[in-house]
Amino acid sequence: MPKTDTSRLFAAYPHLAEIGEKWGSRECRKLINGLMNDTRSGGRSGFPPEHASTIMMLLLEHDREFPDFDESATTSWWERDQGRKGVQD
Repeated sequence: MPKTDTSRLFAAYPHLAEIGEKWGSRECRKLINGLMNDTRSGGRSGFPPEHASTIMMLLLEHDREFPDFDESATTSWWERDQGRKGVQD
């Protein structure tokens, strides 16, 4: 379980309680990271600052505790971008 206080985040967005259930896994890291990025082609309005801050703290905490799941530390931006839809060689 994360040490970051998630009570207000989970009260506002109950479905995000799965972060606590998946804590310490690669799936959790992907979930948190996905919340911080627009994956809906501009259709996502974003979180209010208080909740965005909590999500960022969760991502940083998870990366500190479980650095093996932080792919950004071992993968260059070019390697990550090659897998994106629409990227040309």
